[in-house]
Amino acid sequence: MRTLAERVRELVVATDEYRRTMAQAAGVGIHEATTLGELLHRGPLPPSAIARRLGIASASVTSLLDRMTVAGFVERQPNPVDRRSVLVVLTPGGRSTIRAMFDLFTDDVEQAVRTAEPRYVAEFGRALGRMAPALRARAADRAALEEELTRRTRRPDGTRR
Repeated sequence: MRTLAERVRELVVATDEYRRTMAQAAGVGIHEATTLGELLHRGPLPPSAIARRLGIASASVTSLLDRMTVAGFVERQPNPVDRRSVLVVLTPGGRSTIRAMFDLFTDDVEQAVRTAEPRYVAEFGRALGRMAPALRARAADRAALEEELTRRTRRPDGTRR
């Protein structure tokens, strides 16, 4: 299992490198690319949801959305459910950009596994499908995660390693 975790870590690191390079190639930053992806997959979102996803302050999201609006990737529209807020939506240009990014990513993943036996690819897909929710659930309980991390970094005498 430890080898599997190491391979997943390598995949995460490679994916981070890929995302940074893909964002640069598209002429956007990583936060802009992440926002475009969230809007593509989740639909229109309020700025507060984008701030939570990116882990940045609301003032930073305002600046981010201003830049993305000027670049023609997104627009703000009134929220039909809550008149006090707005929703961020993809423009046709933003949708085209992020769709091309995901299509290229899909092509690259398919190329990487093209020679594998289909049954192994299917099983790997199922395993990934189980890993993502498990990791999200673990991340949702920050206090338990901090407690476990503290436990694992303490020496028998109680000091930190």
